[in-house]
Amino acid sequence: MYIISYKERRYFIMAILYVYKRNPEFIDLSDLVEELSSLGLIDTLQKYYNKPLQKEAKSIVAGPSFLQFLTRLFQIQITTGDIIHLESANHSKYYMLSATGTWDEIIKLQ
Repeated sequence: MYIISYKERRYFIMAILYVYKRNPEFIDLSDLVEELSSLGLIDTLQKYYNKPLQKEAKSIVAGPSFLQFLTRLFQIQITTGDIIHLESANHSKYYMLSATGTWDEIIKLQ
């Protein structure tokens, strides 16, 4: 477990958490991963996901309780295939919730 917190000079830079929920169009998770690989992240988000919900946070704890934290923060149920985007300063990472309950990093290739 680790805590992420960003501080620059005397000001806290708020991290922004985005949650992308899948839209009603059904696609199997393995097919979704293939689409992500072939279409790219941005096009996949536009095709299979609703507009993201967003919240600000000063720090988060990444570990087993992270899913509960997101559920409470966003007041929604996070499910398999949903994507979170963590953004702060010059850091930006995407993760997809897997069928096993782990967060798999999505590496955005150029």
